[in-house]
Amino acid sequence: MQQIPGTILEAIESIQLPSMPQVLLRFLTVTHDDLASMADLAKVVGQDPALSARVLTVANSPALRGGTEIKSLDQGLVVLGTRLMRTLAACLAIQSVFARTAGDLRYDLTGFWGHALRVAELSSVIASRVNYPDAGEAYLAGLMHDIGQLLLLGGMGDSYGVLLDGSADETALQGTENSQLGTDHTAVGAWLVDQWNLSSFMADAILFHHRPASEIVKADFLSQIVWSAHIIDDTRDSGPVQNEATPTLAVVESALGITASDVATMQQACTERIDELAAALDIECASHTKTLPYFATPFEHFRPKLNDTSVTYSRLEAVVRDMATMNSLQQNLSGLYGETEIVLAVRESARILFGVGRIAFLFVQQDKQVLSGADLAGQPPLLQRLQIKLDSGQSLAAAALLEQRPASTFDDGRSSSASLVDVQIARALGCQGVLYAPLRVRENHIGVMVYGVTAAQYARIRPRLGLVARFANLAAESIETWREARDHEQEVATTLQSGFEQRARKVVHEAGNPLAIIKNYLKIVSRKLPDELNVHQEMTILGEEIDRVTQIVRSLVEVDDVPKATGLFDVNTVIEEMLALYGETFFAGCGITLLKSLEPNLPPVSGERDSFKQILFNLWKNASEAMPEGGRITISTRGDMLLDGQPSIEIHVSDSGPGLPPEVMQGLFKPLAPNRRPGHSGIGLSIVASLVERLGGRIGCQNQAGQGACFIILLPQSMGQPRE
Repeated sequence: MQQIPGTILEAIESIQLPSMPQVLLRFLTVTHDDLASMADLAKVVGQDPALSARVLTVANSPALRGGTEIKSLDQGLVVLGTRLMRTLAACLAIQSVFARTAGDLRYDLTGFWGHALRVAELSSVIASRVNYPDAGEAYLAGLMHDIGQLLLLGGMGDSYGVLLDGSADETALQGTENSQLGTDHTAVGAWLVDQWNLSSFMADAILFHHRPASEIVKADFLSQIVWSAHIIDDTRDSGPVQNEATPTLAVVESALGITASDVATMQQACTERIDELAAALDIECASHTKTLPYFATPFEHFRPKLNDTSVTYSRLEAVVRDMATMNSLQQNLSGLYGETEIVLAVRESARILFGVGRIAFLFVQQDKQVLSGADLAGQPPLLQRLQIKLDSGQSLAAAALLEQRPASTFDDGRSSSASLVDVQIARALGCQGVLYAPLRVRENHIGVMVYGVTAAQYARIRPRLGLVARFANLAAESIETWREARDHEQEVATTLQSGFEQRARKVVHEAGNPLAIIKNYLKIVSRKLPDELNVHQEMTILGEEIDRVTQIVRSLVEVDDVPKATGLFDVNTVIEEMLALYGETFFAGCGITLLKSLEPNLPPVSGERDSFKQILFNLWKNASEAMPEGGRITISTRGDMLLDGQPSIEIHVSDSGPGLPPEVMQGLFKPLAPNRRPGHSGIGLSIVASLVERLGGRIGCQNQAGQGACFIILLPQSMGQPRE
């Protein structure tokens, strides 16, 4: 295995990847389009290798990944979410525009971009042709196959640009890379994918795409696909592929069964698709035969003479750049929800802006007046065990916070003042030293941002310490604003809860008396009615319903979820009792035909009888309201069903109404905002779902627009109660 030299790893670790500005501009537009879907975002991101690598790198970070393997753009974008994507897009766009203005990125990526997209398209087509199980993975591997070139260019700048400029093609470049760098772009690209910890051959496909044909025939399927796509695209400039295959195309045919005729068809189709995309983005790619990034302005003519005026303009440009950066970030950070989300966005933004890959946070524990590591995924757990007193003599971290200015172990004269705690933090981050930026709002100490840096990285960042400090101030303000809003909301919630409890107790007291009077009156009336009227059962059921309503009212003031009385009940019996009481109100009186199919001799269910009554009441009420002009409702039960391997009873409640609206189906069984459906509280189905869960069951819904809705409930039967 080829090892990447430490100096090269240090250069590429910050993942400074130049992107096509046209794609970045489109990406920035789509992220701020409220109507754009994740599929729209994925389509744009998938048009640029550098942008795809950035998204997957952030999505696969321990802070966001959460144990799930992210190997597709769709997955990555869902993990990041729209708000974090907006922040990243703003940082990337600002970095790209101002870096190009300053002359830091003067490379034309058009040929590279076109080659990467063609290989991606070809890889996807080949994968589908040979029945590879994941064509999306093949597309991504093809898109990333030369990403190492951008990593080296972003990390090493002009020193690598000279190698690119002196190489006619990738083969020549690879030889020069190995002789002068001790590694090459295939190994660097594979290193990046390895950082994502994928159980995939994607890294190998990138690493092997320049291997000899004699070796590739023994490689895995994905490596053969990407290698073949690369070879097929390389032959496009040699004229149309004839029926006679070249030696390399013969290997493609031997390994994957793709003939020279197939190759010609694939080349034409893929080229047409990429040309259409280029035209839509206003990119002139047809005349670019060189697939390597190259100097847009000849290298030897791009070194302007420095004078006082140029230095002044550079400083002015830096000020304007910093102002634009802070303004954009402030707008995006203000739209984030939660301290964790803000901290994650701040960390990823800092990585983009300052090119430092290892960043941590120490927050002040107000009760102890000490600094300690934040409980944040992707941050060394060791930092949480630190207890740094807010004393400038304890560490540079405390000094930076108290003195309100950045401090680093590389500062002149700082080596003696750096404490063992600073050494521990640097070791935890795996770096030579650290740079601390204070997080402070007015007199409020929030904490410090910790940048793990090498001496070379700090030398590069040092002229921008003013921006580092302003960025930390912005982060501190965002965190403090959110904390103030959280505290205010908690205070308001406490006040509202106290007021609600007082009103609820009054309601319970006032409602309890008439309910008790009504129940007693029903008992008196029941005794006076002759037995031949056969209404005593209905009167008993009505009394039970009054008890259930009384219990619901009392629950308004119950501080804890007091366990309700449970027992065995017969599903069919409860349905019949509820129909006797509410059948006329919900169905017959509304012109709704009732169809009933209750399987006899069902085993009993264990749980709260009143909970099942409430489930039926809500479902029937919803069905009745959905059919104001009349219709049909069907209620059925059957046994011998299984729920997670346990014998269960199934209850169907279906209607012939218009079906559920799309917005209800999207958040089924979750409370709707009351204004979404006028006349509805918006919580009926959420109550049903919670009651089914309380009974240990499960509920689902089958819905067809214009043909009604069908709710299916499974309730586990009582153990040891076989069917009669």
